[in-house]
Amino acid sequence: MEKKTGVLKALMNNIKRVSIIFISLILVTVACFLFLEKIPNGYVGVQYSVNGGVKNEILTQGVKFVGFNKVTEYPIRLQTVTADSLNLATQDGKATNVSISYSYKVDPSKVSSIYKEFGSVSTDDIEATWLKSQLLKTSRAVVSRYNLLNVSGRESTKLQSEILQNFQEAVKNKGFIIEDLSFGVPDVDEETKKSIDAIIKAGQDNERAKLEAETAKTEAEGKAKAKMIEAEAEAKAKANDLKTKSLTDEILKDKELDARMKHGWLTTQAGQAIVDTTKNSK
Repeated sequence: MEKKTGVLKALMNNIKRVSIIFISLILVTVACFLFLEKIPNGYVGVQYSVNGGVKNEILTQGVKFVGFNKVTEYPIRLQTVTADSLNLATQDGKATNVSISYSYKVDPSKVSSIYKEFGSVSTDDIEATWLKSQLLKTSRAVVSRYNLLNVSGRESTKLQSEILQNFQEAVKNKGFIIEDLSFGVPDVDEETKKSIDAIIKAGQDNERAKLEAETAKTEAEGKAKAKMIEAEAEAKAKANDLKTKSLTDEILKDKELDARMKHGWLTTQAGQAIVDTTKNSK
């Protein structure tokens, strides 16, 4: 009987030890979830304490002990966001829907200010609300200065650049850095689309006609210039030839005169050479 009692006590003691170990593991696990925070790569964290408010210390990537503080994470590497179907109106009163994509990141030095401005709101919510409203505001202001043809055509690159610059200025003071922006193709009704296509085609045909006319003009001018050069070369050759002949006759006359002045006049009479030694004397 005593033996059985001893075995039972040992078993109970083992159960207690196992229970204590199990409960300890649970408490440690809970403590890890409560007091530790893992900051992912490319993010920073801001701590908020119920007693002390926002802490100035910024949490970088890795596992951090935060106690009972609440942590809000902000991306410091580029995030790409697409705002779909923004309703915009052009200068000529045409309504259109456009999707705009942009890349942004948070300025690490301003995350505390962002938290004070937006509270514990996640960046996803900020993207869907405040950032989208700023993008819509700047896009409407820029698009309203262009007609639909320019928005859809050759001015779209300039328009995109203006929206990017205005959007950057609108959000940078809050701590958001816009790196890039892409303006999508405007969505218009079928009738407007056909009108735009017809205008674009007419412009392309006009440009093609201008190019063909300029090409023909250039070819004609080239041929005329070539003929003129050929004619000038021929005239110059003839002039040089005449000049050469003239110079030759003059040279021969000069030499003949020199010889006569030096040796006298040579005449022939009845097969005999008679030299007239009469010379001019000074």
